[in-house]
Amino acid sequence: MDLIYRYDPFAPIETVHVETAESAMHELVSGNDRFVGIVQRMQQRTMGAAAGEPIIVPFSPLMMGLPLFKGALPQQSPFAAILGCSDARVPLEQIFDQSFNKLFVLRIAGNVLGAECLGSLHYAVTQLQDSLKLVGVLGHSKCGAVTAAVDAYLSVTEFADIASTYPLRSLLDQIQISVRGAARAIERQEGPGIRKSPDFRTLLVTASVYVNAAVTAHELRRELHLQGSGPEVVFGVYDLETLHVQGYPTVGGDHTSQPRMRPAPKDAHGLTTYADEVAKAVMAASRELDAESVG
Repeated sequence: MDLIYRYDPFAPIETVHVETAESAMHELVSGNDRFVGIVQRMQQRTMGAAAGEPIIVPFSPLMMGLPLFKGALPQQSPFAAILGCSDARVPLEQIFDQSFNKLFVLRIAGNVLGAECLGSLHYAVTQLQDSLKLVGVLGHSKCGAVTAAVDAYLSVTEFADIASTYPLRSLLDQIQISVRGAARAIERQEGPGIRKSPDFRTLLVTASVYVNAAVTAHELRRELHLQGSGPEVVFGVYDLETLHVQGYPTVGGDHTSQPRMRPAPKDAHGLTTYADEVAKAVMAASRELDAESVG
């Protein structure tokens, strides 16, 4: 297959104007679909499928947020700010298929909300308000920071090296509330005996990733609205296996029956309700995998 970036200097220059939070969300989800589609075609070709028609990507400096002429200085104009994890497998612009100057990006391990991170987001919301329509939090599956927090929760005494290092402990402490919330949600779904299951750690890591993204989005929404009416805050999780951004774990890879990104919970009740939805989905997916292995 051919993936071609084509620049025609005589073609009309078309720019995408994102005017609302809804259109910003649509652009992020559509971009993720484009990214998934291209990668899937590459994977199919690698496995021997026909090359098919080439993929043509229109390309110009202006579309990339770059100046058309040497020496010109483009104005910063992202339509969304995204707080994501620093994991090298989760490049935010590529995941959402967005070029230069489209996203205001912050990345920190575990996509937690620290003071410097919040200050950067306050800057984006106040100084880039003419273009910025949406703020998003993106977690990802198999997150190392969340996994470490889960392991510390399950067996604190085995993680003295982390506990004795203040910067790491500070980061993991912020994730603990999500881990505890996910654990309680799984217990409400399955009963306290689920803790004895050999799969409990894996289930808890999966659920905690989603709850952690929701908790960060909730805190971010609250902090931004303390400074006045800020943009809408949403969250989602990037699945490393399917490449999809999704609102909660899917069963059988079905990405059409649920929101791809969800509004930040407004209060503790909203967080609890979401955690219960995640626990239910995680257990359903686990049972489906068990049925497939038996079959």
